[in-house]
Amino acid sequence: MRQPSRHAAGFTLVELMVTIAVLAILLASGIPAFASLIASNRLTSATNELIASLQTARTEALRRNARVTVCPAASGATACAGAWRDGWMAFVDPTPGNAPAPKRVDDILFRGGPAPHNITIVGNTPVSSYVSFTADGTSKLLSRAFQAGTLRVCSTATALGDDRRARHLVLTGAGRIVLKHPPTGVPSTCPSP
Repeated sequence: MRQPSRHAAGFTLVELMVTIAVLAILLASGIPAFASLIASNRLTSATNELIASLQTARTEALRRNARVTVCPAASGATACAGAWRDGWMAFVDPTPGNAPAPKRVDDILFRGGPAPHNITIVGNTPVSSYVSFTADGTSKLLSRAFQAGTLRVCSTATALGDDRRARHLVLTGAGRIVLKHPPTGVPSTCPSP
């Protein structure tokens, strides 16, 4: 008669159940943190893309010695329309009229966006429909008055707390873009500025 080995391979049912329970607890605590990480990364990515677009437009205005305007425009659009979250385009605007618009398709320098899912971008009145940089790098309205305002990039994802869901891109009259966190919590419905 053969004796069973003390080093038998495999798991007992109890060991398997304990392992599954520990795995379930780890997953339950890790998934909300992962959702928060994804929402935070989407917010950071959209904010960085918009900042880069505005800074590039300002640089192009200085380099070309001409006005460069950035306005909301969906992908493929040749006119300024829609919301910032749908995307934007930058174009050379040497003879600005009453409304920002490229004169020719060749005047369009680049496009950005659209914003990822759950990200909204809104601006207060001076920057709600466009941001324009003149040849000296300052931001000015089409009426030639200084342009300063705030664009809010925010996440409507419930995984982020009200104190972490928004970024403000503050445009100064000198044409600088300053990134700020809102001083108070932002509701999950976001908009404003």
